[in-house]
Amino acid sequence: MKRYLTLALVILVVLLPACANFGASGEAGKRTEAARQEAIRQEEARKQEEIRKQEEARKQEEVRKQEEARKQEEARKQEEGRKQEEARKQEEARKQEEARKQDEARKQEEARKQEQARKQEEIRKQEEARRQDELAQIEQLRRQRLEDHDDPSLVGMVTEEELKKADALLVERKIYFDYDKYEIKPKYVPIIAAHARFLMAHPTVKIFVEGNCDDRGSPGYNVSLGQRRSESVVRALMALGVPAKQAEAVSYGAEKPVAYGSNEESWALNRRVDIAYPILKR
Repeated sequence: MKRYLTLALVILVVLLPACANFGASGEAGKRTEAARQEAIRQEEARKQEEIRKQEEARKQEEVRKQEEARKQEEARKQEEGRKQEEARKQEEARKQEEARKQDEARKQEEARKQEQARKQEEIRKQEEARRQDELAQIEQLRRQRLEDHDDPSLVGMVTEEELKKADALLVERKIYFDYDKYEIKPKYVPIIAAHARFLMAHPTVKIFVEGNCDDRGSPGYNVSLGQRRSESVVRALMALGVPAKQAEAVSYGAEKPVAYGSNEESWALNRRVDIAYPILKR
């Protein structure tokens, strides 16, 4: 029994340190494992924190970009709004300018019409005054012819423009003669024919064919020679168809000279017949 007790003691003595060492080793292993696990946990936590921070940074960057995009979009819209407002103002200014131009054009057109109406009224008044003057001249001529016991129906009057328009030859209303002669020279035949055509086309017009002479004869002889010259022209007109009542021959002798020199040039200008129309003065 004693031997067993001794053996037990020996075993205890031997095994007790080993057990103690085993327990200590186990405890150290546990601490090491715990430390390793803690390190792993901390590393995992660090990684997760880093991932969280990266995610947060990503989100912040995304938010920043979104904010930047929002600001850019807002700036774009503001710029677009500014451009639209500027375009609106330009369009409004264009419309105002167009309206101003239209109003100016309307005023100019109105002024033009008023000026045109004024001129037309002025022309009408001038035409009316001309007509009144024409009627007065015709009435004066009619009274004069009544006083002269002439045909009152021969009161037609003409203008210089009317004569020129009818025939350019009607501007020539002087027929010249040689010294002491009353025969019509051939070169004046076309002129007399032109006057004949005009008189036949205007049966109310009466002309006076006025004979003239130079001053180298006696007054009585010159009146007689002037009469023969005027009658020769009247006969030529009548031969072409002009009624006798439309052309009257008169003589002024040497009383109406157009040249006053005592030479052949002046005398030649005074040896003439004047075809006198009742010219309407305008």
